[in-house]
Amino acid sequence: MSQNVILATIKYILVEIILDVLYFPVWWYSKGLLRAVRWARNSAAFHLQRRVALRIWLRNMFKPMYGDYSKEGRIISIAFRFIILIWKLIIAGLWIIVLWILVLLWIALPAAVVYYIVYQVTDINFIGLS
Repeated sequence: MSQNVILATIKYILVEIILDVLYFPVWWYSKGLLRAVRWARNSAAFHLQRRVALRIWLRNMFKPMYGDYSKEGRIISIAFRFIILIWKLIIAGLWIIVLWILVLLWIALPAAVVYYIVYQVTDINFIGLS
């Protein structure tokens, strides 16, 4: 009786492993890719909202810095805020590029792994038989 349970357990485990291995590419390119794209989108939105604070910068663009309401103070404030805004947009653009590179790597990784496995298997020298 216990031998049947052990065989059934081994059979169940092997079937689950085989099904998981076969399902992995389907998951990677469907639900996994969707998760990766959502993560990239949320990370870009978080970066724009919290780190760049684009909305705050645009809202305060024409308000004078340090309460200096003179003509020179307003011009200097607008100039510096414009320069800082351009710098923040460059940083945000670079972060978005990094995120898309990561998503593209997510797409290419399984194909690269399969390619290199096949390359290594075909390149094996079987104990001087070649």
